[in-house]
Amino acid sequence: MLQQLTISDPMDDVLELQSMYLLSKPLEDRKALGQFFTGRVVANYMASMLHKPKAEEAKILDAGAGTGILTASTAAQLLELGCKVVHAVLYELDSSVIKHLNQTMKVIENLYQSKKGKFTFEVRNNDFVLDRPDKTESFDVSVINPPYFKYNVKTSPYAKAVSDLYSGDPNIYASFMAIVAASLNEGGQMVVITPHSFTNGLYFKNFRDYLLGITAIESIHIFKHRDRVFKNDADKVLQENIICKFVKSANYETVEVRASDCDSSLTSATIQNYPVELIVDPSNDQHLIRIPESLTEANLLKQAEQLESTFTDSGYFISTGPVVEHRTRNFIVSADNQSNTVPLYRPHNVTPYAALWTGENKKDVRFELREQHEKHTLNNKNYVLLKRLSSKDEKRRLVSGVYLAKYFENLEFVGFGNKVNYIGVKSGELTKKEAYGLSAIFNSSFFDRYFRCISGNTQVNATEIRVMRFPTHDQVKAIGEEVLKLKAFDADQNNTIVNQALKIKETV
Repeated sequence: MLQQLTISDPMDDVLELQSMYLLSKPLEDRKALGQFFTGRVVANYMASMLHKPKAEEAKILDAGAGTGILTASTAAQLLELGCKVVHAVLYELDSSVIKHLNQTMKVIENLYQSKKGKFTFEVRNNDFVLDRPDKTESFDVSVINPPYFKYNVKTSPYAKAVSDLYSGDPNIYASFMAIVAASLNEGGQMVVITPHSFTNGLYFKNFRDYLLGITAIESIHIFKHRDRVFKNDADKVLQENIICKFVKSANYETVEVRASDCDSSLTSATIQNYPVELIVDPSNDQHLIRIPESLTEANLLKQAEQLESTFTDSGYFISTGPVVEHRTRNFIVSADNQSNTVPLYRPHNVTPYAALWTGENKKDVRFELREQHEKHTLNNKNYVLLKRLSSKDEKRRLVSGVYLAKYFENLEFVGFGNKVNYIGVKSGELTKKEAYGLSAIFNSSFFDRYFRCISGNTQVNATEIRVMRFPTHDQVKAIGEEVLKLKAFDADQNNTIVNQALKIKETV
């Protein structure tokens, strides 16, 4: 039985109800449902991004309500904006939280009554994505923190649930956003906290096409540290999170970008306005959303836009290493087993300028040339390797080394794991000069920071590399020629060579 709360501040009541639920629900159970609960500071901040709806009775849609803190903050904000009549529809799949949710809404109902307003609500213990409220209803406001999880495309009922809106199955949170956007009235507002990952990558391309086709981005808030947003929930959130506000059928010339270190500094975030074409890349069909954290990053992005080519147009290709280790365990043997095997390159083998495999590192392994090994191995040629996996809080996102065929000139094949990307030329052979030029470019601080602006993933995906602005073929060779004069990799000298060749004016 829930206790009756009568604290003077209604949001204290709401927070207490959330705390009671969190204490009653094991963390692992909430993770299984993709639940990462929003704290009070973030909830209030998200609601503060709203403007007053035009409708006399404002309708709120909460797609994954939890204990209701986001709807509570939203309703309180609408009341402050002068909305006296508000109706909320709240979806929550977890039946164990429904009683807490109902009591939270009663708190807000009492708040409205005390201000001579009217707040009504309907709690639906249904699956939001499968229920598809956009088919029959429309709403003015939605402030949401959708669940995050992937699902099996072949067996999950979610796989085709939004196929009429966009194709593909990127993540459940994208399905939530798509249905909310479809549910909005013209001018309707959606404020959402999600992983950064939907802003780029082939995986989310069709979703971005749909979302940006029916809404416009009004503002984005980026957190510089991923582990400081859901800390009150004690959850280990491994994604970079952003808060975005979208408005249905709007058309903005600028986008407001806010940046803060964590949730406690939300109200003191830096705020800048940028042309929409700087944020939503107009140069290709990917609709990449770039988010500079500062004016310095925005200036860097503008300089990158002035480069004459793209990675693909300069004549290069990039692919993910074909060895997926959990599927090829029978091929993988110890480093000292040299009978009919080749070295298998993993991320630890890739360092700036160098992609070396000695067999002396405890992580070094070899790949056996069994029958059908050709599906997993590559011809032994010159390549540039680029680490795929990184962390936002690591110093660098891009780390690139040169692999030369002469390292193992007696071998016909070589193995690259799928945690590294490999780069070559579309036609002909990648020369040593070009290889070092490419490696120098990726190892430069300018391109590392540029990549961080265009990619929110914790891994380096080939899709973003292919469309990023890039030096021309001749510029790559010129940079390589200068780099080969160095006795060893030196970050400062590397930056100087790249920036001078490309006329980059980089600031701290």
